[in-house]
Amino acid sequence: MAASAPKLHILPRHLERFSPGPRPGLRFGVAVLDALLPLGVPRGQITALDAPLGSGGTALLLALAEATLRADESVVIVDAQRTLAPQAAAHLAATGAFWVVRPRGTESAWWCADVLLRTGAFGLVVVDLAPPPEWKVAVRLQRLARDKDCALVVREGGHTRTAARPHGIAPPFSAAVRLCVRAAVSGASLTVTLEKGGAVSPRRAAEVTYAASLPHRLRPHWAVRDRRGERPGTRGIGGRGQRPRAGTPAWPEPAR
Repeated sequence: MAASAPKLHILPRHLERFSPGPRPGLRFGVAVLDALLPLGVPRGQITALDAPLGSGGTALLLALAEATLRADESVVIVDAQRTLAPQAAAHLAATGAFWVVRPRGTESAWWCADVLLRTGAFGLVVVDLAPPPEWKVAVRLQRLARDKDCALVVREGGHTRTAARPHGIAPPFSAAVRLCVRAAVSGASLTVTLEKGGAVSPRRAAEVTYAASLPHRLRPHWAVRDRRGERPGTRGIGGRGQRPRAGTPAWPEPAR
């Protein structure tokens, strides 16, 4: 009768040193915000930033991008409405690998985010002021962010919190962390509220004081509908008829 092979007893805690642990999240570089998110902006997850125009959301995104670049990681911003002033982010080009992608139509922003996440070349991907995606698109992007260990930050402009939504739209955008940004009534400060994702309590707030003044947003590009809602063929902000928006490109096929 053959002798039985010896059994090897290894406890789960002994195996932890053989598997790499999760990398820490991204920092804003602002003390009060980093205290609000002790673990940082999570990698492999979607972080929603509810920040209407004029609330200071652009300043926070650029601060996050600068801190990420200084940590020697690449950053890309998908400017869905093509309204980000170049001079507001020009200084980041000298800090590290920084790109701004400006799709022809707002619906193409999610397709651009999909392609950028698949490259695995970025530590931070920001989608700025895009319409809410379909549920299956949000799930696809979250899986890509997890597979590539990338932080995906989606800036909402207040349009995603409407009561009525078409069928298939996430109500609201599914995110692991949700931050709400509102400008103060007076003074150069804003209030950031952690609505979801807090490790200690589900809802905390911090007041952020900033001194940097950013240029105004650019006028919408001709490929994006006029914010005032004129019908095609009427005179819009640019003084000419609104051209139809570009169609959404086909989604890339998964690798086999």
